[in-house]
This record gives sequence, C-alpha cells and structure tokens, in this order.
Amino acid sequence: MTILNSRGVVAVGVLALTGALVHAQAQAPAQSPAPAQSDTTSNVRFEVASIKRNLQGEAERAALPAFATPFPGRSQTLPGGRLRGPNMSVREIIRDAYGYRNRPNGEIVGALPDWIDKERYDVEARAAHEFPASTTMGIPPDAQAALRALLAERFNLKVRVEVQRRPIYELVMDRADGRLGPNLKPSKGGCRSAFQREPVNTALINIKPADGEPQPLPPCGLGISPTIITTTNMPMTDLVRIIGMRPEVNTTVIDRTGLTGNFDFTIGGLPEPMGPIKPLLESQLGLTLRQAEGPVEILVIERIDHPSEN
Repeated sequence: MTILNSRGVVAVGVLALTGALVHAQAQAPAQSPAPAQSDTTSNVRFEVASIKRNLQGEAERAALPAFATPFPGRSQTLPGGRLRGPNMSVREIIRDAYGYRNRPNGEIVGALPDWIDKERYDVEARAAHEFPASTTMGIPPDAQAALRALLAERFNLKVRVEVQRRPIYELVMDRADGRLGPNLKPSKGGCRSAFQREPVNTALINIKPADGEPQPLPPCGLGISPTIITTTNMPMTDLVRIIGMRPEVNTTVIDRTGLTGNFDFTIGGLPEPMGPIKPLLESQLGLTLRQAEGPVEILVIERIDHPSEN
C-alpha cells in the first residue's frame, strides 16, 4: 500500500494500458481539474521566497526500483500567508502553479530539459496576504498566481496555453445490461473522497478546525501498490483522474459511465512490475476504456532556466 514518508517519497505500482480499444468520438471537451488561469486573477506576490535544491530527495528517488512510481510532490498554503512545497520537481511546481496537479504529465509539453523532473527543490514562500486553505485538488487561485510570478522571476519561465485536439480515453460501461463488476460497489460514505475539495486536513499538514467548527469527516484512504489500487467513497469523475495519471496511460480520461454517486472500488491482481489495466477494469469493475478524440488544454513551456539564487 501507499506509504508516504516525511519527504513525500512513496513507491507505487505502474499500470499499463493494453488491449484493443473501440474507437469513438468524444461529444464534449476532455475534463480537466481546472484551466490554467491568467496572472490577472491576483496581484498577490510573495514578499520572501526560498528555493533550495534537495539532494537527499533526489537520492531517495533515484534509489527506487525501476517499476515504482514516486508519490508526486505538492505544495500547500498555510496560515500566515505561507506556501510550502517540500521535495518537489520543477514540473510539479509548474503543475501546482497552473492548476495541473491532477492531470497527465503529457499535458505539459515544449522545451522540457530533463532536470525539471530529476532535480528536487524545497520551496518556502510568504506573502502579506492570507491565502485560502489548499486542498488535494491544488492550491487556491491567488496562491497559483503568486507561484507563477515566482517561477517567472526565478526560473525565467515562459509558457503559453493552447487547446489541442488529442487522443483521449472514455470510461464507459462494459456490460450491455449495465451491471457493475464485483469490485465496484455503491459507497456507504463516512469519509471524504481523496479528491474532495474541502480545505481541512486534505494536504501535507493537517490544520485543526477553529473553535466551534465541526470536526470534518476523515479523509478516505487511497491505497496504491504494485499489485492493487483501492479506495472508498469516490465518484467516477475522480476514478478517471487516477487512470489518466498512470504513467503507462498518461492521457486524459473522461467519465462516460453515467454512474452517479460515490463508490468503493478495488483493482487487484496487477502482476509485478506492471500489468494491463483494461481487462481488470472490465472483469472487476464492469467498466472499460475506449479510444476517442477531444479538445485538451495543453501547457506549452517556451523557456525555463535553472533557478536564480535566493
């Protein structure tokens, strides 16, 4: 299962997408967590910022076995106008700054030197502004704008956003009668889905609710290992995020199942080091993937340099 240490490193399984897929034409734009926002959304800038190379984090990542995928680094807003991002690659910082945290890596393209993935950095910044709390979905828009300004200043980052028509996948029902597979069951609730957008206790540091505020439900567990993926109380719109971000898929997946509500699911029996996901979706969840095309918002990197000193 997923085990996250203090530096945000975890070994998880790799899923491969194999098998023949039925061609179809998407009828709506591919879903994405949030479009990249214009810097005009906020005038907030960080007054103090530190970006330091994390050599220990790099060594830990390099020591992982070839079939393992490390847990992605992520930033978080904290009280006092602070932003903290430990052990992050530059690509991961860019993902957070442009709202691409839960999207496939393949949707960031352009001038991509290999060090934006290999090198790890610790980011600490503070603004004279109280940011809203971040969630599993990402940091709030004003923090994104401040982080984009920091990337432009310290990394000379220049990007553009464009919409491209690309191959995508649709998650659909596999069985003609609409029956669910044995490992996909309507959830009884009792916890907050791994991608739920509530601000409390969803990111790197748990923040206690203020006096008089109700204690939120605990986050649902999300277990990912080389042989199994399992979680509870998750909607189909979030399941497609997990599938799309898998390294061997690395493609936008949109929900066409028509299923509403939240579900408990387990995808098990993945052979190590990697195994096909499509037949497991069919036999265990009663779902399948079909090929389609659709408009996808792409972040194009035009220039990026190593960071300037603090």
